[in-house]
Amino acid sequence: MDKETYNRAVAISNRLSQLQKVKEELEDTRNHYLTYARKANSLGERDSLCADWKMEYIGVILDKHDKMIRQEIDGEIAALNKEIEEL
Repeated sequence: MDKETYNRAVAISNRLSQLQKVKEELEDTRNHYLTYARKANSLGERDSLCADWKMEYIGVILDKHDKMIRQEIDGEIAALNKEIEEL
């Protein structure tokens, strides 16, 4: 294995680790969902999430994109695993 192949394998391994951590964090869908946040406008304030009751108005849209994001994560994991096999 040359250095370039080794470096790519390490990069793939790191990315797979990152994606797996995200997948594990998102497994419980009741605790994770897409929403919007308001950016803090002064040094002492913190960003804050938009009210749940307002986000319910677009819940179907948010759920659709959440599903798409999860599928994209799975697709990237599959592609990286395939690339590792080919190395």
